[in-house]
Amino acid sequence: MKDHLPDRLDLYAAAEAGRVIRGRIPLASLTRVIPLTSSVASELEVILEFGRDQEGTRYLTGSIRGMLELQCQRCLESMDYPLNVKFRLGLVQNPDDVQYLTDRFEPLIVAAEPALLAEVISDEVLLALPIAPLHEGMVNCREVTADYHASADAQRDNPFAVLEQLKQKQ
Repeated sequence: MKDHLPDRLDLYAAAEAGRVIRGRIPLASLTRVIPLTSSVASELEVILEFGRDQEGTRYLTGSIRGMLELQCQRCLESMDYPLNVKFRLGLVQNPDDVQYLTDRFEPLIVAAEPALLAEVISDEVLLALPIAPLHEGMVNCREVTADYHASADAQRDNPFAVLEQLKQKQ
């Protein structure tokens, strides 16, 4: 078992060898995840287990754990989002082979070897993120909006006032 994550890895060879790799990956190296976070200062703990099952399917199972800082879509403030992802991927070389995978595995199409591990990890993190991150309960968000009161002087003009003036001229 290795204690660091390589940048690239031959996934099929790792599955044949039954390798287990664990390590940490900086959030800053997951380029597709960066735009969805408020900060890239954290690291994610990753465990990857490769193998081959009784049917001969090469697979990759693993887990990703860490804390992400996302923007709450209700109050627009930063919030901590605990990430704990577990996945089971069946390795296939082309999209036609997906039909041969059992329901135990999600397909991972390996187009080129060696594969970039950061891309595989990015895919799993993106799938685990909520569509609209929110604080747990509105109590955490009310502090930002509690001080807002619309002023009485801020009466909105009627958007049809111009039409009313035109009607009166005729």
